[in-house]
Amino acid sequence: MDILVFFEACKVKIAPENSPFTPWQIALNDFFLCELKNLAENRETDPLLNMTRATILFEGFYSSLAEGALKCLLAEVRAWRWEQHFGMPTITFLLSYKQQLDDTQALFNCDKNGEIYQNAPWIVYQESHGAVDTQNNVLVDPNSIFRVEAPPHKEKIGVFTKTHNPLGGCTIPPCDPVSQQFIEHAAQIAHNGGKVLEIGAAFGAASLAAIAKGATVFCNDIDVRNLAVVRQRFLASMSLHDSTSITGDESKLTLLPGALPHEISGLPPRSFDAILICRVLHFFTGEKIEESLQLLSTLLTPGGKIYIVCETPFLKNWDLFIPELNKRIEAGVEWPGEITNTDEFDRSGRAASSSRFINWITKEVLERSISKAGLHVEHAAYINRAGQFPEDLLRPEEGKESIGAIGCNNQRVHS
Repeated sequence: MDILVFFEACKVKIAPENSPFTPWQIALNDFFLCELKNLAENRETDPLLNMTRATILFEGFYSSLAEGALKCLLAEVRAWRWEQHFGMPTITFLLSYKQQLDDTQALFNCDKNGEIYQNAPWIVYQESHGAVDTQNNVLVDPNSIFRVEAPPHKEKIGVFTKTHNPLGGCTIPPCDPVSQQFIEHAAQIAHNGGKVLEIGAAFGAASLAAIAKGATVFCNDIDVRNLAVVRQRFLASMSLHDSTSITGDESKLTLLPGALPHEISGLPPRSFDAILICRVLHFFTGEKIEESLQLLSTLLTPGGKIYIVCETPFLKNWDLFIPELNKRIEAGVEWPGEITNTDEFDRSGRAASSSRFINWITKEVLERSISKAGLHVEHAAYINRAGQFPEDLLRPEEGKESIGAIGCNNQRVHS
């Protein structure tokens, strides 16, 4: 994308008539557009460096926005900007300029006192160790991937391993039966050149297992640092010590940093034979769950399957919530597991380091959601996490700590 086209696209989306902006947001928008215009009209700096600066400015501003109309509008520009990478920035770009991106986001998130600080973190210079990503029109440092700290040991069953997600994210090996079926499905379609997608992959244990079976994998996570760990582990599995890829991708592994659903909407329809989304959806509102499953259903090939694992309210530390859950179910509440303040019910103390919002999923809710997305429910069952989750979370009398389901796309391609 040409830098002037980039600027004009942002200008159109930020037009005041598109959304009732607050006076403060209007000031931020004007500041962003002014700085972007200066870069677009600058003829004294190398065009590639200018586009790199403009992209840092855009990504920092975009990240500063709360979920809402403006962010959705700019997500469309973002998809155009990164159309050569499925609408998402590469991990090498995000890691090369992580400090500058964080500083730019912080600038736009500064105290709402009417003052915009006049520093410009996006003004970077070409480094001697940098490389040119001609496909995406930016300068990057491919070795930035190795500056991300990886856990010293791989995940263990029965232990929650913290990820880089700042909201208390944690991961375990793909030990549940649904994730295992996804890996086996990946092995089956690998012989025919099939592709699979993992959403919210954390450190990529399931993705790497699928690659080991011969599959081509697209691996997504909201935190680029988690994907850097996936990249490091992939290289180690290939007995490689250096990154030879400018983007961080390989023929067998494409890394996609972004949030479901809007930030991954650039993926091509009907591209994936199998999709895994494990321990992710219960962090979403009901509306976002439905939007996400609707999008993912469009990404499946005919006959493709989506493998879903969610947490349920039937966890020991959520005993206080069970009576409330039952009341909501009896009252016909559509999303009975939604909790807007986890401190109200959690007894473990884990909620103190995680999201205040949670949406515990029951079998009935997950089946309904899959069907509403136009998929056939092939399998749905609770998962006993004995031996897989820390013991203080288990309710041995029930064994329903997670819910797993498989949805199948039975639609045929119409000629």
